[in-house]
Amino acid sequence: MLELFLTFFKIGMFTFGGGYAMIPLIEREMIYGKKWIDKDELLEIISISQMTPGPIAINAATFIGKKRMGVLGSIAATLGVVGPSLLVIIIISAFFAKSFLNPVMQKLFIGLRAGIAALILSSVIKLSKNTLVDKLSYSIFFISLLSLVLFNVSPIFLILFFGIGCIIFFTIKGDR
Repeated sequence: MLELFLTFFKIGMFTFGGGYAMIPLIEREMIYGKKWIDKDELLEIISISQMTPGPIAINAATFIGKKRMGVLGSIAATLGVVGPSLLVIIIISAFFAKSFLNPVMQKLFIGLRAGIAALILSSVIKLSKNTLVDKLSYSIFFISLLSLVLFNVSPIFLILFFGIGCIIFFTIKGDR
């Protein structure tokens, strides 16, 4: 239980930029480091985490914790991943709130944002290797991407549309 908490605490401590930026660290720790899950399980966890309310990293930690050690494991993993953010927010609000206007801090955040963008892009590339496997998955990917970028379509709509659409498609086609 402590190992689960500390592993997710480390992920939360060394990741800036939100849940999507945490995916490479979650992948490295869960698949290659601890070997608690495999790539397919991570893809399923990320898919479910996106569809459920709340931040993706917290949802992923909750699912992985539950898989490892049941309900108490989900609590330990969730507390671990949110702990560092909570501590940082408390410290920032107490001491540094006014320093965000400082030119040095603004330059720091320029660098952090660029690094975070790279982490998110890395996640997209790694996830797409196991997800984009046929013409259908590529079609869904590009239609979704264009819908999000060009037309600002709701991600919720896309998830529901393609999820239900694939159920209907595979039912008609006869695949399981």
